[in-house]
Amino acid sequence: MLLDISRALRAPGEDIPFLHRDEIPPQEILGETVTFHDVILSGHYSFAGESLHIRGTLTAEADGVCGGCLKPVKYPIEVEFDEIFTRQSRYSRVEEASSDDEEERLMFEGSKVELSHLALTLAVLELPLRFICGEDCPVLDALQPDDEPHTHACQKDMPDQHPFSALQQLLTKDQEV
Repeated sequence: MLLDISRALRAPGEDIPFLHRDEIPPQEILGETVTFHDVILSGHYSFAGESLHIRGTLTAEADGVCGGCLKPVKYPIEVEFDEIFTRQSRYSRVEEASSDDEEERLMFEGSKVELSHLALTLAVLELPLRFICGEDCPVLDALQPDDEPHTHACQKDMPDQHPFSALQQLLTKDQEV
């Protein structure tokens, strides 16, 4: 969806508040479909030179399934952002067509800015690697060993050694020379 920035174009340098609702289509992430609801970007924007500065907060709710018991999970998302969009004109498109970093820059044309890609990127990057329904998930509790909860299997043979003890020995040998 487009954000109308015409007020900022008429008043360069002025901070203008905004509240923008957007939609993010369902995303396939690691074999699971994640849906997003109530996607809202709010904050301020200002225009200076050929750049539009947008800063604020994205809030949304993601729906997924628990990595353990497969129950539905609602995950709240709240992430701050601070982005610069560069104005693109017909003439600048021809000049910058060969630019390598053009794909990385956020661009806009005219008096409206497309924020859907920004919202999608922010929301997906804020998701956890695995949804968990809660601390009391029966499947995840069953997978945790009761006797030594934080000991890796290879550490049971050498309980007095740390994972990086071999590196420490090399450093000590190197210092003696």
